[in-house]
Amino acid sequence: MRKQVAIAAAFVALTVAATEGEVDYRQNTMSAVGGHMGAIADIMRGKVAHTSHLQTHANALADLAAIAPALFPEGSAGGDALAAIWEDAEDFKAKLHAFKEAADGFKAAAASGDMAQIGPALRTLGQACKGCHDSYRAE
Repeated sequence: MRKQVAIAAAFVALTVAATEGEVDYRQNTMSAVGGHMGAIADIMRGKVAHTSHLQTHANALADLAAIAPALFPEGSAGGDALAAIWEDAEDFKAKLHAFKEAADGFKAAAASGDMAQIGPALRTLGQACKGCHDSYRAE
């Protein structure tokens, strides 16, 4: 009986550690998204002259958007993620898809080098981020 209790306790500890790991990983990844968005804003506002870095940030955002659905596995509630993510999974999935589409659109616009495309694509990306945060992120 002691052995079974020890095994059960170890399983619970591993599950808690895995969940904490998922939350930490999600938060670190989403912080990276925020970092890239902040760097892009600095470039676009002319705070820095690193316009040649815009494509690097756009590529990173598109890559991060591609993995975003994997950041929210069932049972990984915590951090800034609201329970509504798992309660309304279809809407959340649609918002993640919009994020991916917007990030890909921004990547293409950045590659064009045409500010007439870059500005609107960045606004679309910002709206995709806001759309998800408004419903699914604790502020």
